[in-house]
Amino acid sequence: MRALLRLLVVAVGLCLAMPALAQQPVASPLAGAAKIVLDAERCEALAGGRFQRLAGAATWVTKASFVAKTESRQAYCSLMGYVNPTNVFGMYLPVTHWNGRYLVRGCGGSCGNAAVELACGLHLRDGYACLITDMGHTSTTIDNNWVDNNLQGLVDFSYRSTHVTTVAGKAIATAFYGRSPIRSYFFACSTGGRQGMIEAERFPEDFDGIVAIAPASMGPFGSKRAATVSDVDAFNSNPDGSPILPGRKAMLIHAAVVRACDGNDGVKDGLIGDPRLCRWEPEAIACKAGGETRDCLTAAQVAVVHKMYGWRGAMKGSELNWIGNFIRSAPLPGEGWKPLFDLGVGRGDPTTIETMINPNNPDLRPFRDNGGKLILVQGWSDYSVMPPPTLDYYQTMTKTMDGPVATKGFARLFMIPGMDHCAGGEGASAIDYMGAITSWVEGGNPTESLHGVHTVPGAPLDYFGVGLPYLDRKYYAFERDHHAFPGASVASGKDPVAAPDNRPLAERLADAVRNAEAVATGAGYPRSSTLNMTQRAIWDLFYRSGADSAAQTAALAAVAATNLDPIAREAVARMRAELALG
Repeated sequence: MRALLRLLVVAVGLCLAMPALAQQPVASPLAGAAKIVLDAERCEALAGGRFQRLAGAATWVTKASFVAKTESRQAYCSLMGYVNPTNVFGMYLPVTHWNGRYLVRGCGGSCGNAAVELACGLHLRDGYACLITDMGHTSTTIDNNWVDNNLQGLVDFSYRSTHVTTVAGKAIATAFYGRSPIRSYFFACSTGGRQGMIEAERFPEDFDGIVAIAPASMGPFGSKRAATVSDVDAFNSNPDGSPILPGRKAMLIHAAVVRACDGNDGVKDGLIGDPRLCRWEPEAIACKAGGETRDCLTAAQVAVVHKMYGWRGAMKGSELNWIGNFIRSAPLPGEGWKPLFDLGVGRGDPTTIETMINPNNPDLRPFRDNGGKLILVQGWSDYSVMPPPTLDYYQTMTKTMDGPVATKGFARLFMIPGMDHCAGGEGASAIDYMGAITSWVEGGNPTESLHGVHTVPGAPLDYFGVGLPYLDRKYYAFERDHHAFPGASVASGKDPVAAPDNRPLAERLADAVRNAEAVATGAGYPRSSTLNMTQRAIWDLFYRSGADSAAQTAALAAVAATNLDPIAREAVARMRAELALG
């Protein structure tokens, strides 16, 4: 009798329990499979060579562990494995509430680690069977040491790894649940966005729905070598290594651009709706006769600004993102000026890898004909993946796929004002992507617009906004509906009038530093990226506060005297060095 009750409880829970996420309802994922008991024994039985003969994706599960239910998380089966030769993957299989869907999350930078908890932990709550791969090699997200003498590694990183681990994950999920997933999805940004586009172009049957945000490597390689950060470092460096255009001048430029072009979308909100329509030129704030001051640009700095806007498509409104990414940070006492880090260096011969890495095929007929749906997203203020290549790809793909109407039947591009790389920035960049793509694929509801939210500082939300459907509205600063290209972003309802933060600048600075460090750490960023993101938060606060350099210096000194984590302490020290430049 106990065994029978156990079977009934498990079956009912699996068939009826659905995530709180506002998505289209689906058929019972385990209909006709009531005799399956998803327990530790069934989970652990997945380990070993059970999938070694999987066609095209010889798989070995190295570890399978059953994780019991807690107050905050449902029970799940946690897997690690690899597809021949070295495509490591991690996977979570929900036990208590599986929604019948399979999700693959992409990685970032050089990948190199199957960070399954970081990628899939929040999706487990929503009932997804979720997988992530290291893309065929072991590395940090910011090194290319794995590239030399590793042609197989480049093949896997370029296109093979995502496909073969996706095939493996589907087979594993089918074996565990006793039936195939009803739908398969992909969701990621940057290198992950590139993974999604490669899947749509080369393996159109893998996924029903793909969300590709800021897909990397869309620019041309071949004989026209890809532009790199080193190019900027070269044209913005004095003989002693100091930047011609320092960080404080980027803040000055940004303020001038926003003043000039904020209203080009019909709304005065500190955001530039379409930077291509902004006619501001740096000569507008050029220094008068008599020399340089903090509030103007020298002739050399004006020239650098023109080069920045012409370099790979940096858009007007993205200037705050130049700091630390394209403009060297001031050295600490005893240091010299250091060149900027450049992930594009050491990735291999561009001519050799062009056909492997670049997701540039505009012919998506196989993906479309298989019923696939694509949501392509690009931030207007992205500093890592510039907007022009993404725009050019979508417009070329639109021509290839028989025009705008036919293309929007399966693929739509969304341009997000003020959005940084992947998320963040000054715009409404927190978006429920999984709700949007699921509604389109399963409910037949084309994604006319993406609803974006800009949260208040310190809001308890992950970097990619997966938890947005659960976030209390008290953390909303403002909202925007981002309409599919060529549509614009418009205010959603009436923006709340936020109470001014009248606290001393030092208190606000301390919060900004700690919040930025926590968000970057929570997103799994390496130390250098966390440091840069924390410094950026300081620059952003100084920009918004309007405080003069004396007030900024005093606030930094006050925060430096408090108890800070090492990265936050270094960020404050480097900002103090920046202001000391005069």
